[in-house]
Amino acid sequence: MINFKGYTLVEVLIVMSLFSLISLLSLSFLNTSVSSSIGISSKSKLLNELSVFSELLEDDLFHVAKQFPRATEEDQFPSFFKLNNDFQEGEAIIELVRNSSSDGLDELGAINKVIYKVDNNVLYRNFSNHLNASLEEKPLALVSEFEEIEIKVLYEKDEYLSWPPFNESDLNIYPTLMEINIKFSEGDFKKILFISGDDIVG
Repeated sequence: MINFKGYTLVEVLIVMSLFSLISLLSLSFLNTSVSSSIGISSKSKLLNELSVFSELLEDDLFHVAKQFPRATEEDQFPSFFKLNNDFQEGEAIIELVRNSSSDGLDELGAINKVIYKVDNNVLYRNFSNHLNASLEEKPLALVSEFEEIEIKVLYEKDEYLSWPPFNESDLNIYPTLMEINIKFSEGDFKKILFISGDDIVG
């Protein structure tokens, strides 16, 4: 007669405890992996947003045109370059006139109005197809979920949070450097860009 010996209660409890421990460790590892993946994805998205914003703004500043936009009822003080850090939600923080030699009909180029504005903690870029046209209906969202933004310009070793700071007779000048400071919950972004420009006869 063969005598089959089963597991004791202690052995069963030990095996169950080991399985429970392995399950808890696996779940903890999975949660850590998911959190890390979300963090990396979020930072990658932010870096991509900042990269696109920097490239667009740098290109706009390179093509700043000394051409006044047409005055409107809301804007009786035209300038080809404006900076306003005292903006309200939905208002422009940067306005400029841009000369694009690669745009327009028959490769003659185009002069565009460009604005950067902040709405619900999102930085947008908008533009017109030509100087007299209205801005596009849907602006391009560039940088989101930031806490603060401050843009300064440099002219003759002085810093300005608004531009133009002079009389209307001095509107034919523009600053030479722009400093962008954007504060996020996890850190700050800072960049300095050159402001070039083209002489456009109006």
